[in-house]
Amino acid sequence: MNALVEAGVAEVEITLAGQLLAGGRPVLSGHVACTVTVRCQRCLAPFELRLEAPIRLGVLADEADLARLPKGHEPLICPAGATVSLAELIEDELLLALPDYPHHAEGMCSASTVPAQETGKRQPFAALASLRKNGPQSGQDD
Repeated sequence: MNALVEAGVAEVEITLAGQLLAGGRPVLSGHVACTVTVRCQRCLAPFELRLEAPIRLGVLADEADLARLPKGHEPLICPAGATVSLAELIEDELLLALPDYPHHAEGMCSASTVPAQETGKRQPFAALASLRKNGPQSGQDD
């Protein structure tokens, strides 16, 4: 996580509860949130971003138990007798909440415009129109 944020995460808010559902299926439910400093991918300036993620995990002994996974839960594979690092679990949930390309909110970025918005309507295949007008070239010499 430290490789993706500008400064280390100072404080993380965690709410986590474990319970057994009908049939003895263990689940973890809760919420995790923190504020991180990331670099805007438009203007490259650092800014604070609030990350929040719900936690809904079904604890399974192995992948063969995936059919027993409660609806709406993600699998957490934990073989019998093994331990799970709470810190790694929370870090994984926060990494999943981190956007692929973090950027300032609209109107807050120092970059003048977003390149896709400069031209108005985006036309990625406009260059191919000239081929259609001129016709395909046979590639054979006469």
